[in-house]
Amino acid sequence: MFPSSTTQTRQVSLIPLLPSLLLFAGLCCPAGQLVAADVTPVEKTTPRKPSKSAELRQLDLEEAWVFDPVIGRIDSFFDREATLKIESEIRLQQEQESKDLAGLKVNPNADILEYAAAEQTHIETLVVAKKYDEAIKVADQVLKRLEKHADLPEVQAAMTRISTSRDQADDALTRDEAQAQFDALGLKVEGILWSEAGTRLAILTGEARAVGVNERVKDCVIINIDTDRVDFRFHYKRKRFEFPRYVGENAKTVVAK
Repeated sequence: MFPSSTTQTRQVSLIPLLPSLLLFAGLCCPAGQLVAADVTPVEKTTPRKPSKSAELRQLDLEEAWVFDPVIGRIDSFFDREATLKIESEIRLQQEQESKDLAGLKVNPNADILEYAAAEQTHIETLVVAKKYDEAIKVADQVLKRLEKHADLPEVQAAMTRISTSRDQADDALTRDEAQAQFDALGLKVEGILWSEAGTRLAILTGEARAVGVNERVKDCVIINIDTDRVDFRFHYKRKRFEFPRYVGENAKTVVAK
């Protein structure tokens, strides 16, 4: 059954009519009778300063702190400086050793060249000190070791210099031996004779007569006669030597010099 028209109710929304109703109410109310809504005044407050954080407070304390050590306090950092210095020296030494090793890798023959140079200096020192026997012995040993590396130009040059020093030592040794053999002859010049023609004769101890230039006396040959000296030529080990003898000089005097 459907409801009758007399009992049917219609629901109408008042939301669209709300502005018109408010306008109508305003016109109906007398001026000055409108009631204003209570407005509570806002109190003005002073903003608080932000408080410092714990980190800033700690920083202030650290800046204000003054170090006041106790008398007799041991400084834990005292030896640190010395330790750093030693570590630095060790590091520099290791770097130098690394460079040296790198140099050896670049020139693998550096050790043999250094050995040759050192031994050459040693041999020359022995020659200057007139230790000819030792100089010859050392030179022979060094040359024998360097023969294995004779294909290197640097080693060849070193061997040449060492051979020269050895020859000098050998010549000096041979001359000393020849001098000793000559002194053993016991030649002594007693005086010199000369004539107006320029001929000079030497008077020697043990000789029956005066002798002149190019005459042989006890395995020697007189090669020159001066006013106070006689020069002799003496052969020893297939080498020729010349030794002088002054008037009144004998073998013992020469050895003393």
